Amino acid sequence: MADLSRLMAVHATVAVAPREFLLRNALVVAGDARIELERAVPLGDRFAPYLRVAADDPKTVCDLVAAESSVDGIEPVRRGDDEWLVHVRWAARPPLLAALCDADAACVEAVAAGGTWHLTLRFDSHEQLADCYHRCLDRDVRLTVERVRESESPGSSVDRALTGPQREALTTAYDVGYFAVPRAVTLAELADRLGVSDTAASQRLRRGMQNLLADALAEPVSERA
Repeated sequence: MADLSRLMAVHATVAVAPREFLLRNALVVAGDARIELERAVPLGDRFAPYLRVAADDPKTVCDLVAAESSVDGIEPVRRGDDEWLVHVRWAARPPLLAALCDADAACVEAVAAGGTWHLTLRFDSHEQLADCYHRCLDRDVRLTVERVRESESPGSSVDRALTGPQREALTTAYDVGYFAVPRAVTLAELADRLGVSDTAASQRLRRGMQNLLADALAEPVSERA
């Protein structure tokens, strides 16, 4: 019998232009904004119902998102000084999603920064990744593969425990000496590096550490953000 615990998954980080995916006009105008598709369990045909928008003026960026032809409307869920969480009603699904579905791929993370979407995709094999790439070309969707790595399927313990923002916050905090004794940077300085508020940085660190501990101790995690 095969050892299922040792099956490998292939993770590919790809870059795609907004015109090939989502929010082509909003991201051209608000190139400094960071927009993230919030991961959620899909129900029926609903796609990515939540966006997290981080910018100096998130309201203006959200207004630009609402004006997109691919968006039927948005409703703010949580407003912050520099970060909003909004519910989105999409008018249409982009061709890239059809290619991912046909290739049976999973989108682990999707973040737009600097006017470009960066997607982390998970495949069962390199052949499946190649098949997805060619399906995208068939639909005139151009992807730039930035990085490919293998990990134990369905992901390492850390992959399962952390969301993208939590991983980024913890990794950055470790790299700049936030956890050192004495601390090399303050929370405010760390937040500035992450491009979020002090409160958002603190929440990501706290929730990330909580999720890591819960995973390590085999306790269920009820709060993910």
